[in-house]
Amino acid sequence: MSLRIKLHLLIAVLTLVLVATMVALFVGDTRRSVGEEITASSRIAQQLLSRLILVGAQDGLDDIAEYLRGLGRVRSNDIVLYDADGRALYHSPEPTYKAGRSAPDWFAHWVQPTPQTRSIEIGRGGRLVIRSEASRAVLDGWDDLKRLLGVALALFAAVNVIVYVVVGRAVTPFERILRGLREMERGDFHVRLPALRGREAGAMGAAFNHMAEAIESNLEARREAAESAARLAAQRTLTGALHARIEEERRALARELHDELGQQVTAIRSLALAIARRAEDDAAMRNAVQALTATANQLYDSMHAMVPRLRPLALDSLGLVDAVADLVDDWRLRTTGIRYETALAPLGDEPGDAVRIGAYRIVQEALSNAVRHARPTRIEVRVAVEDGALAITVADDGIGLPDTPEHAGRFGLRGMRERAEALGGGLQIASAPGTGCTVRVRIPLDQPEPPR
Repeated sequence: MSLRIKLHLLIAVLTLVLVATMVALFVGDTRRSVGEEITASSRIAQQLLSRLILVGAQDGLDDIAEYLRGLGRVRSNDIVLYDADGRALYHSPEPTYKAGRSAPDWFAHWVQPTPQTRSIEIGRGGRLVIRSEASRAVLDGWDDLKRLLGVALALFAAVNVIVYVVVGRAVTPFERILRGLREMERGDFHVRLPALRGREAGAMGAAFNHMAEAIESNLEARREAAESAARLAAQRTLTGALHARIEEERRALARELHDELGQQVTAIRSLALAIARRAEDDAAMRNAVQALTATANQLYDSMHAMVPRLRPLALDSLGLVDAVADLVDDWRLRTTGIRYETALAPLGDEPGDAVRIGAYRIVQEALSNAVRHARPTRIEVRVAVEDGALAITVADDGIGLPDTPEHAGRFGLRGMRERAEALGGGLQIASAPGTGCTVRVRIPLDQPEPPR
């Protein structure tokens, strides 16, 4: 049931209750008025006819009847004269006031008092009976009630029409708000309400528009966030694939350098040695052979230094922890004045190839940055498994990173961050000028291998 119908029915019921109350009060007043009228009329009739008692003692009953006929009908009283034999010598005529009409029996029953009868004995055996008769007073009350009901019904109809129109105009804005809510329920969050009549409706309309704008903005933000997340995921997948491809190429190149070029350099060194044995008496030849041998040795050393940079052989044969330990030992041999500390916990099951090479490259880059730029006296490397993720920490006590926005893209930090994010992890840097730098990386171990 709509609000308009509920309000309309409520006003109608209240109006009917008011009309019923007015009718009840009117019937009560009419009952009292009729009773008072009957009592007063009976008293007057008795006073008027009391002298007949004296007349009846001197005149005959016929003279009394003639007197009553001349008197006519007394309002609200019915007078009957009986002789000694009980014959009615006189009876009050029918009332001429509103002749032929009478109030309904149910209404007369409501308002008519109990009839009063008084019998007066007259000389010579006569008897005068006076009965109260309230039909005309009751009919007057009934006519007044009909007029009251007519006015009340007209008022009832007018009030209900006015209420229906006013309530209709009042609830129209709320129906518009309801339509707006239904449109939002169907997914149309662009709906807006116009300015609505009434203070309450206007406030609700403004609140509705504000809510719709907030929902639309929130959905738009969520959509943009989802698109950004999808783009980021795609970029991470692409970055992971690129890194995997690059590492595959590095692995192949390292294998080629180690196997093919290593054999060739070894062959060159063997040929140079054979030539040196045959040209022991030729000084110029010996010098050339010595230069060739030195060049071959230098090439061999460069190749062996380049192969671990392309693809650390220990990573495939020994695992991530031992490869990181070899990396730290290599830096320990290559530098002086820096104390290296390691805390490398066993990893249990060896991570996938992408996680191993990514973690190794991050440690490699962090160590290179610390040695080359931070001027440290101590570098600490920690690798462990924490809560299902590979936790890596590289900390130094050097000069720290400059406190400028540009430092995030310097010293290989962007590359380390991209590697960590490509593996589904993240990188955090804690640093301030003069307080050293700490690089922390967490890489989930349950991430799938990126496509190659």
